[in-house]
Amino acid sequence: MGVGMGGMKNERLWFAAAALWGFAEATFFFIVPDLLLTAAVLLFGFSRAFRFATIAACGAAVGALPMVIWGAADPDAARAFILSVPLIGEDLLLRVHGELEGFWPFDLTVGAVTGAPFKIYAVEAGAGGVNPFLFAMVGYVARLARFTLAIGLTALGARLAARFGLQRLAPYGLALAWAVIYVFYVFKRLSVS
Repeated sequence: MGVGMGGMKNERLWFAAAALWGFAEATFFFIVPDLLLTAAVLLFGFSRAFRFATIAACGAAVGALPMVIWGAADPDAARAFILSVPLIGEDLLLRVHGELEGFWPFDLTVGAVTGAPFKIYAVEAGAGGVNPFLFAMVGYVARLARFTLAIGLTALGARLAARFGLQRLAPYGLALAWAVIYVFYVFKRLSVS
């Protein structure tokens, strides 16, 4: 089955949005691309959402490059910028700094699902002397792993909703899930401040 011109244009917009959102979240934006990618699961299915996820991970890897370079050149200014991003505090900087003293590729991957923003890892990796291109390659894998987990869980939820005849409620369930995640995260971060 071919994709019509309207579908192709729509797909190009989704690819562009995924790339830009991945880049933005790796540099200054504080809302994760997972929102876009999980919505793509409901609209297009897992396979196409995974393709968008690969592009979002590329955008994040490219966005990490200037952050790593900045962290190496002027760590104090880069950290000050990171602290200006909503919901990022000194505690996260200290946590990531400590993690990067160990086996940082593992900590970067685990950190992707435990609430430490990717941009902090990029800045701290630069401050710690990690090669920017090595960080970008490992970052790509870490971001793709996180995005795949998010879209996989969404696909599972959509499948369960369909099994019980509730597929029409799947978008509301997804919106509620993201609202709960962000409310929990905001309250958690505000309680640390």
